[in-house]
Amino acid sequence: MPSTSACRDYAKGFCPRGSSCRFTHRHTPSSGICYDFTRTGNCRFGERCKFSHNSRSAQVARQGKAKRNKKRSMDKIDEFFSNYSDFDYDHSASFTQEFYRMCDFFEWDRDDPDREDAREEFRTAMVQEFNSLYGKDVDDISAWQELCQIVHIFPVPDDIETCRQRVKETHVNLVDLVERARSGKRVQVFPNLEKLRVYTINTGKFFPKENAYAGGVLKYLLREILTGS
Repeated sequence: MPSTSACRDYAKGFCPRGSSCRFTHRHTPSSGICYDFTRTGNCRFGERCKFSHNSRSAQVARQGKAKRNKKRSMDKIDEFFSNYSDFDYDHSASFTQEFYRMCDFFEWDRDDPDREDAREEFRTAMVQEFNSLYGKDVDDISAWQELCQIVHIFPVPDDIETCRQRVKETHVNLVDLVERARSGKRVQVFPNLEKLRVYTINTGKFFPKENAYAGGVLKYLLREILTGS
């Protein structure tokens, strides 16, 4: 005769004895919420899981986690787009393309004052984000060496002057340098300035040449790499 006691193995999520088990296989969910169901909306134990699969609680938990992650990963670009809450900003997309998409969303013409204001704010956000990623101190050898690695200069020079000279000879798009921190993609290096110009025009990835927030490293790069582009 089957026992009325609950099966401990089943309560843990699985009983190897299956239907032949003499203990009761009843679903007695814990007061806790299932981590897998909260995170993904699915659980491999299904109805056998001892934790709660409360959809509303799981949704709230996922939303809270998303907000916390967003707060942790918020950068200057995100802060800029957060000022336009009506626009459905996609953090994973190219932020320059998102800016153009936002202009279309708000139906801004090229000479629209609102577009011009947003454009200036966007430029400042790009410069500030570049500074936060690559620094502003032109005498910081570690910053230059890190930049050399990012733009594929190997072996990395041991002194600042050589780093500067090698970077001067390298053609990269500065928007790509900023977006690299988000996408993790390798930065494309162009064989000459003309190739870089064509790429910049075709992609619309223009970086502001003059901005009050531009730091020393950025000013050097703009002058030596993107002048005229």
